[in-house]
Amino acid sequence: MERFHWVRHRCRQLLAVDSERGWYSPPDGLPSKSSPHRVSGRRRTVLARHGPHQQEYEAMSKKYKGNGIRTTKYTLLTFIPMNLFQQFHRAANLYFLFLALLNWVPVVEAFEKEITMIPLLVVLTVIAIKDALEDYRRYLFDKKVNNNLVRVFCG
Repeated sequence: MERFHWVRHRCRQLLAVDSERGWYSPPDGLPSKSSPHRVSGRRRTVLARHGPHQQEYEAMSKKYKGNGIRTTKYTLLTFIPMNLFQQFHRAANLYFLFLALLNWVPVVEAFEKEITMIPLLVVLTVIAIKDALEDYRRYLFDKKVNNNLVRVFCG
């Protein structure tokens, strides 16, 4: 019963009508700031991942995101749109796109339509491959870092 004391306390705080009590006010039964027996610091409950409180840890940890490192820019779904968006922020790519689009206008057409698109497609493809390889290396490094074994010293 004492394990869930802090949950009851938080629920009471959120549902309390009394506006004088703040988020970190002491739970019922503990001295408040105005009383002479003041408790220093905030209370917190730490649940171990393994051991007798494993079920409580799993129930509480579903509310929070993991602490894994993710430095990749793209996912499989967002690679093409985000990569094209970033590539067209470069002036040279916008210039080649403008030339390719301008060449599709029959009055201004200087070369065949497909020939003017070749430089743009080659540049976009090469940069996309480079970005994909770079992002994949980041993914592998993140995976390596996130799967490292650590030792926890309790003192």
